[in-house]
Amino acid sequence: MKQILLATLLTLLAVSAYSQTEFSEIEALKNDEMLSVTIGPRPMGSPAEHRALEYAVAKFKEYGCDTAYIMPMLTSSRAITTSGIAVGIKRGKTGRMICLGGHIDSAGPEIPGADDDGSGASTVIELAHVLAKTQHHSSIVFCCFGGEEQGLEGSYYFADHFSMLDSIDLMLQIDMANGLGIIDMDPDTHGASAPPWLIRAAAQEFYNLGYRNLRYPTHFFAINYAGKAGSGSDQEPFLRKGIPAIDFSTDVYSPIHTPRDNFQNFDPRGLKRSGDLIVRLFERFDGGVPSRTTEEHWLLLRGPTAIIFPIWSLWAFSAVSILIGFLLFISLRKNRLPNNDPTRHSVPTLKHFLLSFIFVSFAWFSWDVIGVIKGYRHPWFTDIPLYYVLAFAASLIGLAVCFRLARKLKITHCVYALFRPTFIALVLLTIGFGLMNIKLAIYPALGLLFASLALVIKKQSLRLVLVCLAPLPLLRLFFSEWYDIVLRSFGSGLAADNFATICATNLVFALFFTIFLFPFATAFTAVLRDSPGLVHFLTWIRSRGFAIAAILLTVFISIAAINRPVYNNFWYRDVHIAEVYDMNKSTKNVHLTSPEYLTSVKVHTEAGDTLLPKATEVSIPIRSKFDTTWLKIDRAQTVTQNGDTTSYDIKLMLNCAFRPYTVNVRYSRGMKSIRRFATPLFAKEIDSARVMDWYSFPDTNIIVPVKFQVIGKDSVTESISVVFDSLAYPLHCERDMTYFLPRTTYMSSYEYKK
Repeated sequence: MKQILLATLLTLLAVSAYSQTEFSEIEALKNDEMLSVTIGPRPMGSPAEHRALEYAVAKFKEYGCDTAYIMPMLTSSRAITTSGIAVGIKRGKTGRMICLGGHIDSAGPEIPGADDDGSGASTVIELAHVLAKTQHHSSIVFCCFGGEEQGLEGSYYFADHFSMLDSIDLMLQIDMANGLGIIDMDPDTHGASAPPWLIRAAAQEFYNLGYRNLRYPTHFFAINYAGKAGSGSDQEPFLRKGIPAIDFSTDVYSPIHTPRDNFQNFDPRGLKRSGDLIVRLFERFDGGVPSRTTEEHWLLLRGPTAIIFPIWSLWAFSAVSILIGFLLFISLRKNRLPNNDPTRHSVPTLKHFLLSFIFVSFAWFSWDVIGVIKGYRHPWFTDIPLYYVLAFAASLIGLAVCFRLARKLKITHCVYALFRPTFIALVLLTIGFGLMNIKLAIYPALGLLFASLALVIKKQSLRLVLVCLAPLPLLRLFFSEWYDIVLRSFGSGLAADNFATICATNLVFALFFTIFLFPFATAFTAVLRDSPGLVHFLTWIRSRGFAIAAILLTVFISIAAINRPVYNNFWYRDVHIAEVYDMNKSTKNVHLTSPEYLTSVKVHTEAGDTLLPKATEVSIPIRSKFDTTWLKIDRAQTVTQNGDTTSYDIKLMLNCAFRPYTVNVRYSRGMKSIRRFATPLFAKEIDSARVMDWYSFPDTNIIVPVKFQVIGKDSVTESISVVFDSLAYPLHCERDMTYFLPRTTYMSSYEYKK
């Protein structure tokens, strides 16, 4: 026993010793406090973001980098900006480079970004403190990217303009390091992934450090990277350049992209975990990487074990699933009921679609019932897992109703007729998903395989298990690891709508899930028709006791949901205050909108106090104090005529009382295209219009020089929108657990015509 205890103690000491690096949580936390509290919100291009970049460069120099500077980014792919990248370089014994990155901007002017991604940038700065003390074999490039929240703008700019990019063999990214919860590994971009050696090394080093909760969100990333756009981080531009890269994001369930992403809500324990992991990975590959390549595969991560499937195996699996289904389809067709059987020619597809819709509706609308009772549009916002349980319980009621209705619908006994819509629908889904991305195709293919095997295997209890498992792959795809984030983003961004629109939206979602579930309903019925031994199961589902139990369970969970708070100190409601001044018409409007009801919001104006009703959009009457002096517009124009062509040489001058949040200037045609449009500024072409955007907080004086021509009596309209992050009409709003987001928009238009 003593020997066992001694061996255990020595093992623990060895693990503890290995897990300790010089990375300091305290020092990293000081950096985060500087970024998120002292400097504050840092949207792309803002003066605050620039101060943060300067802070990072100063730290890189202080900690021993041989070179440190801000790489300026004057334009992004979307806007004119003054963003950039803080770069620090510690030269190594070789020219080989390893890049360590995190983004330093936050998602908006009200968002401190302590977690996303002040924590990642703080980790990179402290990594410079740890690693730049000594010379290594590889040179180290420390990067704090600007503009990540606007579409990875900083990292894409860096990947396109860093002169020594070809020397970078590896990129390690930290995007959020909040607490010791789940940390997600993201080695992907659209069409490429990090090589297996990097994925396996990351998992091994993480668990060798003694940490837990590393995850690869297989199902979410299958959807996320299926198209050309999706959620990602700064490892993507490197992967697209063929450089092995990987990102680590901690606790994506925290209130990122909201004002509650602040220093008070931040859990600093994740700083050291992410820092330790990056240090170990750097040390492991300091002497070189196995290969400077990327590839594409499908990944399952189970603890420290990475199970990697090559793309060809996904195609093979999908083809085998379709083949098994096809062989079963042919076999069932040969043994179908004779023509004189009265039930053979009934149409099971429409009946099962109706039953599937009823089943889905019980689950989907259960949340809305609680919302109606509690008086909230999104009663699930802080407690989504409880509402998953509620949806499951309500679906049991739907199941009982469907089984009772099925007895009256006279559904065919022909197993072939029942399996036919299952086979056709799942084959079409597999092919359709495969055309988008083969990683999606395996979900309906797996469902088809389970449904087919359920009719091939003789053991009836196993048949029931397999047919019940059949819809789970597709459900897991839709309700993925990040579904909570998607749901909250949808709830936070849902515009104010009337009751009819809300019902129509829910109906569309219910129909969407019905389309994907009804093939499994026909397969389920086929198994029951082909398995006489499961009669007792049918009797149980149809029994009054099952229905009563399902109702009682649903009522019990509903009572729990009704008594749980909808919002808390972690999750707040957002109310958008939009003030608009039309400079052409001299009209002024003030609207309050919210994805959630405005009930109990108290508004203080010069006219007195108002308590808002249960609505999602309210207009506030304006008296006299709307400040119309924030924007002054001047134009200097030279017009020349040459036959039927009119040429304009314009200098538009926008003079603001203080820095605006965003500026948009658009030149749109009258009937024909604008000819020979020219400007030294960055301009996008959108629907034949030329658009210039400034993001965010540009100078108070903006000069827009443009030239263009028009033919005949055609015209060009100049539209100006200048948005400020404060209110021109003074009002104050109050409600517990609510953020009020102020915006004032000055609008103007001018027509250039003959």
